[in-house]
Amino acid sequence: MLASQKLAIRASEIRTKLAELAGVEGALGDEQRAEIAKLRVEYQDVEVRYQAAATAEDVKETKSDETSPEANEYRALIDKAELGSIFAATLEHRMTDGAEAELHTHLKIGPNQIPLDLLRSEERAVTPAPGSVGASEQPVISAVFANSVGSFLGVDQPTVGAGDAVFPVITSRATVAGPFTGSDEAGETTGAFEAELLKPERLQASYFYKRTDSARFRGMSSALRDNLSMALGDALDKEIVSGTDGLLTGTNLANNNVSAITSYDLFLAQFAFARVDGRYAGSVADLRSVMGSGSYARAGAVYRGNASDRTAASELDRLSGGLRVSAHVPAVASSKQNNIVRLGMRRDMVSPIWEGVTLIPDEVTQAKKGEIVITAVLLHAVKIIREEGFYKQQVQTA
Repeated sequence: MLASQKLAIRASEIRTKLAELAGVEGALGDEQRAEIAKLRVEYQDVEVRYQAAATAEDVKETKSDETSPEANEYRALIDKAELGSIFAATLEHRMTDGAEAELHTHLKIGPNQIPLDLLRSEERAVTPAPGSVGASEQPVISAVFANSVGSFLGVDQPTVGAGDAVFPVITSRATVAGPFTGSDEAGETTGAFEAELLKPERLQASYFYKRTDSARFRGMSSALRDNLSMALGDALDKEIVSGTDGLLTGTNLANNNVSAITSYDLFLAQFAFARVDGRYAGSVADLRSVMGSGSYARAGAVYRGNASDRTAASELDRLSGGLRVSAHVPAVASSKQNNIVRLGMRRDMVSPIWEGVTLIPDEVTQAKKGEIVITAVLLHAVKIIREEGFYKQQVQTA
């Protein structure tokens, strides 16, 4: 076991113990206060050591990876390639050249497609053309989309090439026989597998901008391109949360409806302590929750007691692995709203992304207005492959 893993386990144990002490009714004794102080000091020390260990291990992995000539060559291509060159070639209906062409050949994608690694490797801030642009032009500011929850929930998003994506899953757990003291025969477990065959689905977004804006504002094309990519990422998040195969759609997960307004105690039970099953989640720290804004508002309005400043929302965020709000959680209806609880961080849901975001320029449709229409297409799939890693919990807000 890596040093960082051991430290992460210890940090989880400390959080669990602190949660137990925080839940003690009445005034804390001197021994309990001393133990809390000791644990807080230890937790800070463990956190610092964990960061150091994780950094050191990452450096080791990087150095190991650098020994691969193929990996070095690929990284060099990523560093040399420019998104703007791919966009310009697409707009001009010509083939790419140089590092961009080599990337396209290596990944076996078209010249009008942006490699996903190239999108990940560059950070930009973008916005539509400002009214006044000059030599002191400032970095553009990103458009605001709903917070990403796919990575927060541990949804694996591997990059796949051409064809369907297959994800095999073991559906039966081996039966352990015994204990024996003699020559008893141990039975065998028949292994059962399921192969989830995922076909790509299309996410698409497009809008237009003025050709004159492109001429006036340096980087307008790349800015719009980045904006489209962000929009597609947001759409992918929506599919994970509430799409056809999403976590909160229909009966993809079992419904856990409630019949009474959710109180402080119910929030902590339904989103924390009652969800610890000892298999997928070993402690409250192994849980993460994603709520709709209505449920979150309710959780922030109920207190532990009349003389307490602890709300259900603050306690869940403090005790568990985190609490987020997503704009993609279906809105409150009849004072009720479904939410997500994540148990552990195993590969219980996948959302593969097919290599390359395709750019489709259209200079004809709006030509009379001097406008260019840009369309970006992302191929993806979403599938829950192990339902036990998630829990759909309803909240009654009134």
